[in-house]
Amino acid sequence: MINAKEAKALYDKSGQEVADYLKNTVEPAVIKAATAGKRKVFILVGSTQFEFEMRVKITSVHQGVALILKDQGYVVSIEQDGASYVPRGLADDDGDGPAYTNYGFHIGW
Repeated sequence: MINAKEAKALYDKSGQEVADYLKNTVEPAVIKAATAGKRKVFILVGSTQFEFEMRVKITSVHQGVALILKDQGYVVSIEQDGASYVPRGLADDDGDGPAYTNYGFHIGW
């Protein structure tokens, strides 16, 4: 049986998860935006309550996707998108509550 370090090395070498994310998530979004006459697309990765959490939640898969897209000539960044908001179920009677911000891939061509 291989140990965990060897399994991780095989996983990193294969890149299958990055390839699947590009094929199933990024490619359809880029095709849809490009055929609609747009020059960029935003792909939501998640929402976070605090800015420092965004850095923690960006995984090696996300970094691998960004690297491959840059190699293919796209302009890519993983950033926050839009203003902060309070989710409906978390707002109090005054509409206040924990503010969340969406973040994800900004891809341009």
